[in-house]
Amino acid sequence: MAESLLYILGTLVVALGIGFSIGWHELGHLIPAKLFGVKVPKYMIGFGPTLFSKKIGETEYGIKLIPLGGYISMIGMYPPSKASTSETSETDGENGSSSGRKKFGFFRAMISAARDAHSQYIEPGDENRMFYQLPVWKRMIIMLGGPFMNLILGTVLLTIALSGIGINQTSTTIDQVSACVPVSSTSVCGPTDPPSPALAAGLKSGDKIVEINSVKIETWASSANLLKPDVVNEIKVITPAGDHLTRLVTPVTAQRPVIENGTVKLDAKGNQVLGPRPVLGIILASETKPASIGDSLIASGQSVVQVGQMIFNLPAQVAAVGQTTFGAGERSANGPVSVVGIGQIAGEVASNQKATLVQKLQSELGILASLNFALFAFNLVPLLPLDGGHVAGGVYETLKKGFFRLMRKPDPGPADTALLMPLTYVVFILMLAMSALIIVADLVNPIRF
Repeated sequence: MAESLLYILGTLVVALGIGFSIGWHELGHLIPAKLFGVKVPKYMIGFGPTLFSKKIGETEYGIKLIPLGGYISMIGMYPPSKASTSETSETDGENGSSSGRKKFGFFRAMISAARDAHSQYIEPGDENRMFYQLPVWKRMIIMLGGPFMNLILGTVLLTIALSGIGINQTSTTIDQVSACVPVSSTSVCGPTDPPSPALAAGLKSGDKIVEINSVKIETWASSANLLKPDVVNEIKVITPAGDHLTRLVTPVTAQRPVIENGTVKLDAKGNQVLGPRPVLGIILASETKPASIGDSLIASGQSVVQVGQMIFNLPAQVAAVGQTTFGAGERSANGPVSVVGIGQIAGEVASNQKATLVQKLQSELGILASLNFALFAFNLVPLLPLDGGHVAGGVYETLKKGFFRLMRKPDPGPADTALLMPLTYVVFILMLAMSALIIVADLVNPIRF
């Protein structure tokens, strides 16, 4: 019963965190839009039917049923149409073609609907408060504001998790002294296994190793190359009573997993790669040690890069999710997850009986930090309706205006991204289909830990 309650609590905490992250993202759009004088009729978290809303000033703030995103509406998101044959001509030849009108009339209606989407909110005095009327740099600040807020929030959350709480790592304090050194990587002593060098040298549980062969150590990772196999090593320890002692230990060589970049190296078949290492015959205790602010910032940057790489390979990742869900194979833990999957992971973390409350809190913060880094990176994809699509439109407009100035031609005006609405709808439908597939996968084939 308690485990189920913890699962629900963990899921609820992350659900609230997701809602806050979405609202925080939209604030990144809302604040600069209002500062630059753009009229913003709506600020909404979620999609679908409205659960709650309240109008403050000229903006309606609300929460909708489906928590898969959010939006703010700005008047004049797209410039008015220009009188050109590309939008006004309905002919296909001298007298026109009914089939041509039907074929392109649908796209024209789609584009026109996008231009007029928020026209009902335009009132007298709003003529100069249109989004498209802003200079390009202001429009780009508004569109980049959302992803930037997620980057800030993700960095803050990860810094709290790593620098405020700390990283669980191997300490230099001995937790157990083995009776022998198993030749294999198992922990079971065999009749031919050599005796434990640590036991023979008098090392005991609770001893803190502070120096190996005259080199002081603070972390066990830093001592990896200090131990010399099959020769006498001088190890200085501090006992639980505070005594400083020196022990002479002769490590034996044994096959152990090869560690690269902090993880166990695997071969092509997924098996651990073993290599010879000097072994003392001890098990070290773990400790939680706060990371420096600099290390947390580096970890945040690495997380953004990893998320960016995953998004770059997203089509292949989604295809793999579909194959493992409706076919065979185990789903990759490094693949994409939906809000449903995030909730499942958070619930499993919260209900884990082996983890402490602090460890659970750190994991929940890490989950929300990763979510914000994903929102940052995904929204920078240069496709409408994502923020990156509007930024790409601004870059195109800047280049086009620069070219026109160079050619001494009149200002061509703002880039008409409304003409991309047919492509925008295709991208939106693909995003919905991708989200639906991943949600189904999280329900029927969740990631196993």
